[in-house]
Amino acid sequence: MKLMVNKRNTSTYLSLGFAVVIAIYISIKVATKQTFWLDEKLADLFAYVPDIFNPFFLLLTELGDKKGIGIVALIVLGWLLLKRNLLGAAAIALSVALGNEVNKLLKELIARPRPELDHLAHVDSLSFPSGHAMVGFIFYYFIAYLVLEDLKSSKARRTVIMLTVLLLLLIGSSRIILQVHYPTDVIGGFAFGYIWVLASIYIYNFFKKKLKK
Repeated sequence: MKLMVNKRNTSTYLSLGFAVVIAIYISIKVATKQTFWLDEKLADLFAYVPDIFNPFFLLLTELGDKKGIGIVALIVLGWLLLKRNLLGAAAIALSVALGNEVNKLLKELIARPRPELDHLAHVDSLSFPSGHAMVGFIFYYFIAYLVLEDLKSSKARRTVIMLTVLLLLLIGSSRIILQVHYPTDVIGGFAFGYIWVLASIYIYNFFKKKLKK
């Protein structure tokens, strides 16, 4: 058991380090107005998605928007309050709210314009990092973490993880397909979101242990 915990901690530290490197690397290149071959290649790839699927991706992108997250948050907070997990409710609310403010600050600091394309969804802010990707990652990852706390079945745990990963990838992809973000906006958003949510979960667990004493 101790060995499994150590392996899990090691993989978390490695993935966190990778996210930090990605976030810094993309941020510096974007801030210095450098281009990415990945943006062009991935945008060309997503261009093959038929327009008939646009309504589906418009619906998906709402799950990373303020309204979508707000509706899901009400359900999740209600569930946590019914479980008397007040700490979990406070942690996820604060993590998402503060993460959203950090995203706004990063957008202003880096000041990357939106892609010069016909935007298929409403946008009123700068481009990097994607708020849908970053805040959506924080929110849905934290929900998955809280759900996994109660699950013992390895099959159920794998299902929750796979569904969460799929949802996040679809939300991120929707921002590229709807032509409102460069692919590196989404990748950067995921990287910053991962860093933020891991820090939030660490703080959550710190206070959880304190309250048990």
